[in-house]
Amino acid sequence: MPVAVFVNNTERFDLQTVKDGYVVIRRMTYGESLKRQSMAQKIYMEQATGGARDVRGEVDIQTERVALWEFANLIVEHNLTDEGDRQLNFRNPADVMRLDGPVGTEIGQYIDEFNGASESDEVKNS
Repeated sequence: MPVAVFVNNTERFDLQTVKDGYVVIRRMTYGESLKRQSMAQKIYMEQATGGARDVRGEVDIQTERVALWEFANLIVEHNLTDEGDRQLNFRNPADVMRLDGPVGTEIGQYIDEFNGASESDEVKNS
């Protein structure tokens, strides 16, 4: 019978923005995909007691939180370092935030591409 559960599926992506740089990205499980989607949006709804027309809603897109989770959990290997030749730790948000903009953007696009998030604006990296 066909196996439909998580199998550790990874792919290596050579970076265009860093000479000789690469990342190995892991595919998410369905449960992780659901978690990612729920992290992406925080919805706040309120209805005043005055009537149905007093409804207020707010959607907060949590792209930074999602990106930090992705880097920490989906990048399983890389060769990227800081200026002191220390390998970056993508489980440390400070290391992720220090990335050069184009490098972080490229890695985020590979994560989206490999995990099929390019169709959903809520979980898509910018």
